[in-house]
Amino acid sequence: MQMIKKILCVTDLSLISRNAEIAALRLTDLFKAEMTVLSCGEYYAHVPNNYFDENIIQPQPDFPHTEEYLKFVEQKKLETIDHFNNISKIFNLKLPENIIYEIKLENEVTAAIDVIEEKNYSYDLIVVVKQNNNFWEKLLFGSPAIEICEESHISTLLMPESEEWASWMPKGIIVGSSLTEESKLAEIFASEFALKTNCEISILHIIDTVNLHFDMNVSHIFPIDYVPSQVQTQTIDEIKVQRINELNKIKDKLKEDFNLKNIHNHMDLGRVGDEILKYIKKYQQNNLLVIGASGGSALKRFFLGSKTIAIEEACSIPLLIAQKISS
Repeated sequence: MQMIKKILCVTDLSLISRNAEIAALRLTDLFKAEMTVLSCGEYYAHVPNNYFDENIIQPQPDFPHTEEYLKFVEQKKLETIDHFNNISKIFNLKLPENIIYEIKLENEVTAAIDVIEEKNYSYDLIVVVKQNNNFWEKLLFGSPAIEICEESHISTLLMPESEEWASWMPKGIIVGSSLTEESKLAEIFASEFALKTNCEISILHIIDTVNLHFDMNVSHIFPIDYVPSQVQTQTIDEIKVQRINELNKIKDKLKEDFNLKNIHNHMDLGRVGDEILKYIKKYQQNNLLVIGASGGSALKRFFLGSKTIAIEEACSIPLLIAQKISS
């Protein structure tokens, strides 16, 4: 059963958003999906009116749904339609027949969550650009792309904004697997992409030395909550053998379920984020990383941070964060 049937593309129609627009169009055609364009932006550039006889003025946010507001929204919809017609011609892309245009004047995070809630969380994939903000911008304002992902609980493809990714389609896929339930959806998404594009999958598992250290020392932090961990009774070599067996089972199942042939495993030891980024740098034929959303206990996230955010900030290739709404 195909996972990707409805795609939401978040854009402000700027050059920064272009890679998300192009990728969404290509994936919509690849998966024969329904595409919704969310054209949004708290600070929409006001261009001279080309669609109505009278001039359309930027409405004040304190007065939604006035006549002025509705005219401005209508103009933005016409601009968005023209914009996507031009994108499809410039990059020789097929414009889907069932494309839907949603217009919001809020910032991209608020607008995306509003549309997702209005559509009852029916989207299967969100496509948005990962902006290259500097350290202080990320510290003060966070990352809109990762915020959309975390707030929506919907699988999200983060496209780099540099021009080199304008022609992107998956050629080699890395799926970061933690060998848990959280990774199963990432493995399925990666397999669907590989099946459609006929590219190689690398199932990458990192034995996380940080978490091993945490598990072995948690009793010194909170002795009253301590539950003996299996990790403390196993050697690293025993853990490696166990994980290799689990990886082989995953590989065999994906081969059988998706009829995939070009799939292999890789395992290493270290800090998860660092080792994933090293693997990307070493094997540059891969141009898509698929991971599950960060899980684990609130206690571990408090002390160790979110692997998802760390990888999102440093990842140089498109990143798909697979997740689903908890029942």
